Amino acid sequence: MHSRLDLLLLGQSETEATALSQEIATETLRIERLLNRFDAESPVSQINQPEAYSVYGASPELLTLFEDADRYRCATQGAFDIAIQTPGFCASESYYTVDRAREAIIKLRPEVCFDFGGYAKGYALAQIKQRLQRVGVSAALVSFGNSSIYGIGHHPAGDCWQVGVEHPLQRGVQMGTFALRDSGLSSSGNTPRNRGHIRSSESATPLTLDRVVSVCSPDPLECEVLSTALFAANPVQQGSILDHFRGCRFTDFRFTAQHSTMEELRPSTV
Repeated sequence: MHSRLDLLLLGQSETEATALSQEIATETLRIERLLNRFDAESPVSQINQPEAYSVYGASPELLTLFEDADRYRCATQGAFDIAIQTPGFCASESYYTVDRAREAIIKLRPEVCFDFGGYAKGYALAQIKQRLQRVGVSAALVSFGNSSIYGIGHHPAGDCWQVGVEHPLQRGVQMGTFALRDSGLSSSGNTPRNRGHIRSSESATPLTLDRVVSVCSPDPLECEVLSTALFAANPVQQGSILDHFRGCRFTDFRFTAQHSTMEELRPSTV
């Protein structure tokens, strides 16, 4: 996932916090090995090989993740698609199906390329959240490189966790702040070192605008997926996405070296 993981736990003994941290590190590395397409040993890397069988046997967890990714593809009208890196990608095409009877992923084109960027960190955060809640942690902050964050409970000096979105061109300058309490924040966009990694949902071409999209939601996986989808989507798709995911809040930051602007959008009311 190419990000540092920071974990702040409150109300735990040193022994409990150490054990939890080790468990979370182990689980995060497991998810990394499962979904990293750049790791030759990962199932996603192996299924991406052109010579791989069209019927690829997969674990129940991986089958569920592919099904979930397709659910998000449909719900975002294709603005989020794990197959968008496929050569000659066409938004109107389907690139796989999941066959539960055969416990397999069916590749519909040999050259398909699956990429769980914009999903994996959110999935890891969802697993971490569930683990912390199961053991009764009432206050914690989890952060993947400051771009994907989840806050449980609140900071001891306030009623929430105040989290900022840093200006990509001005270190230490915040474009906006978000109050998290049992909710997540994910930000996707372009920085000087990471430009054009999100592709247009219509043309599959890299998007290079000086822009960051941040999404707040109680569901950390939803945050992660929608921050990518809303960055890639056209205005019509954005409206549909916001109407479909009514629990999220979407902020669009535009920036230059000198300043930034922001627009906050919420789901429309019926």
